[in-house]
Amino acid sequence: MRDNAEGSSGSDLTGRQQSVLVGTLLGDGCLARHGRYHRLHVKHKGVHRRLAELKRDIFVNHVSMPLHEFDQRLGGRLFPAVQFATRTSPVFTEWHSRFYGAGGKIVPQDVDGLLTPLALAVWFMDDGAADFAGVTFQTHSFTFEEVTMLGMALRERYRLETNTRRNKGRWLLYIRSASVDRMEELVGPHILEEFRYKLVPRRSRTP
Repeated sequence: MRDNAEGSSGSDLTGRQQSVLVGTLLGDGCLARHGRYHRLHVKHKGVHRRLAELKRDIFVNHVSMPLHEFDQRLGGRLFPAVQFATRTSPVFTEWHSRFYGAGGKIVPQDVDGLLTPLALAVWFMDDGAADFAGVTFQTHSFTFEEVTMLGMALRERYRLETNTRRNKGRWLLYIRSASVDRMEELVGPHILEEFRYKLVPRRSRTP
């Protein structure tokens, strides 16, 4: 792939890249303008380095920088982190128009068609958490209507039983205990080993 003055050539993303991008944008990643076009920025805790490495490998034809390790200051403390950014590309600008509105990230209306098992797994590794009986997605950045839409997409596409839960004035997407096995069946083949604990509800863990 040749670079132009603004960055990468804008070739279409592969299906695998699209799924990882969707999961990343529903989770912790962002698309930011840099010059004329946008680029994908990925940042994770240092202990989640393998997830950052996986994402960088997926987008290797759009990436020229190595993983950057640094200490991020939060609440007066320093925490190890790792990040990378892709080159700018028209293709990322196209995805920005789908996942961003005037106030920041949004859930696109066609999200049900974008939530492949791989996208779901990446989103879960980013923002999933075990609950007492089920598992949750930490969807604090989305509106109640958007979280409801995500829940409906998972019910209709994958028969997952979901509901919304209020948390700190925002909304979480909850996967009920009856659907945890189904959730594991869907995302299990794509989940990195160090994230599998998120699929085990607390009541099921060995003391």
